Amino acid sequence: MTLGAAALGCGDERPANTNVDTRSARAESVATRPPTTREEEPTQWTLREVARRLTDGGLVVTDSGRAGVRHSFLGVEGHQLKVSGSDLQIFIYPDPRARKADSDRLDPERVAPETMIIDWVATPHLIASGNLLAIHLTTNERLAERVRLILEAWHADN
Repeated sequence: MTLGAAALGCGDERPANTNVDTRSARAESVATRPPTTREEEPTQWTLREVARRLTDGGLVVTDSGRAGVRHSFLGVEGHQLKVSGSDLQIFIYPDPRARKADSDRLDPERVAPETMIIDWVATPHLIASGNLLAIHLTTNERLAERVRLILEAWHADN
């Protein structure tokens, strides 16, 4: 395979007895190739996009295997991921307005409504970005900051 790649990388090599103009042959092949389609970047969060961005940020992301995460104070069901050993609960809303309606009712320090006390398994960190609400449970403040920066960077104005 390495040998084939090296041969392809040479590009201009051709037998000495060939009279073909390589520039016109290349132009023809480029003109007849179908245009490459690049996957358009989504405008809203999806579970796949969350995992991709965290992975691109150098973090290890795995599916926890849990069926779903429900909190009585949130209007949508969530999904739990493991991020570099910590729990990350992901809640995807239909749009930023629906997410904001839920997140505005939460105390960001306790990640709970004012009238509720939740005994989290680790320090909760609330992340809101566009149509995404995430609850990151970790005692590792450095990891919490990395996850927050990665997830908030995409929709910094929301």
